[in-house]
Amino acid sequence: MRDDLVGYARQVLGPVRVVADRSWPHGVAGVLEVRDGEGVTWFVKGHGDPERYRQELSAYRRWVPGLGGRAPRLRAYDDGRLALVLSAVPGGSGLPYATDPEVQYRAGVLLRRLHDSGTLPPWTDLAAEKLDELDRLAAPARELLEPRELDFVRAGLRALAGVPAPARVPCHLDYGPRNWLVTGDGRVHVVDFEWAGPEVWVNDLNRLYFGPWRDRPDLAEAFLAGYRRTLGDADRAVLHACGALTAVFVVVWAHGRGEPGFAQAWRQNLHRLMDGRR
Repeated sequence: MRDDLVGYARQVLGPVRVVADRSWPHGVAGVLEVRDGEGVTWFVKGHGDPERYRQELSAYRRWVPGLGGRAPRLRAYDDGRLALVLSAVPGGSGLPYATDPEVQYRAGVLLRRLHDSGTLPPWTDLAAEKLDELDRLAAPARELLEPRELDFVRAGLRALAGVPAPARVPCHLDYGPRNWLVTGDGRVHVVDFEWAGPEVWVNDLNRLYFGPWRDRPDLAEAFLAGYRRTLGDADRAVLHACGALTAVFVVVWAHGRGEPGFAQAWRQNLHRLMDGRR
């Protein structure tokens, strides 16, 4: 994939040199940081999964422009290569800032801008669609999880039938410090939209709610102040039920890609929910 991405970058940008390979170890996508002849930095991303490519391209064309300079700009794409050329945004990894309340506040402001970038109809069949998603995971999940774990997930999703139909908004669906770039003055930028799609707003809090917010309610408070919304009972019901479903998905996904750490972390999240914690 690397040679093909370099060739595509030269086709779009002219002479370039590769600065770094920014690909994740799981190998699902390849990402190269390149610099063109004028010294401008770009990222060339090639997908191995056509669905991830389509979702990311759709997000960059429909919703990401609403974020202005707080997210990369789509320069070019190639459906045959499943490749994107994206502008660079400033900042370093958001991971060191995961417990900074001011950064959490600004990340909340940014996520609200993304969610406000499109209008979608209410999700009247949320429970049924989430149960269908669980059914599609059932065969591999039964090899990795206990019946009591899957029964808990199914019961939580069935209970969503009693929740008023929530709105759907454009979501990132992997929103957290790993995909934030933070500048020295605390400005937050977001990258990697390959999982983006229509969802309930609260499900975009998944990585935070089960991560840095777990033992730091002040971080959740700061983020939600930036987002300008609080979590109600119905929001928590959706977040917990769909978080349990996410745990099943991640266990299956991580097992298939040799990422046992991800699988173990999300199984622990599932057990916290089963024990009445999170």
